[in-house]
Amino acid sequence: MASRAEIKSGDTIPSVTKSITEESILEFESTGILDRENIHNNPELAAKRLGTTYTLASGRMSITFASESLRRFFGPEVFNHTGTVNLKFLRPVKAGDTIIVTGAVSGSEQTDGGTKVSVDLFCDNQDGNRTAVGIGTAVIK
Repeated sequence: MASRAEIKSGDTIPSVTKSITEESILEFESTGILDRENIHNNPELAAKRLGTTYTLASGRMSITFASESLRRFFGPEVFNHTGTVNLKFLRPVKAGDTIIVTGAVSGSEQTDGGTKVSVDLFCDNQDGNRTAVGIGTAVIK
């Protein structure tokens, strides 16, 4: 876990690499609150709506991967209570892709609860194509 005194702008967070399979997409979707078919769990529906021949991984999967990276950096006791992730999705993720989450501290500011640390987040696939970008934060006391 990083402490407030140790964190400085430019520090990199631990990278997280995840292989995406059809099984992992379907398993992830089965844990959601939506109990209906969608482009993430039905290839025919994805083909009809998007013109693809495959289902797409939910953006929530990338958020989960980014959260894992931030949890490793800040520690679970900090990130689980004060952490946030906000991603903009740029490119679809599908079975066969490998997603690599990287990031670096972009700044910090004092708040009533402590020091709010901001991290620029990047999700790239195995071809080096950026699939998502965003910001993660956590408050360190």
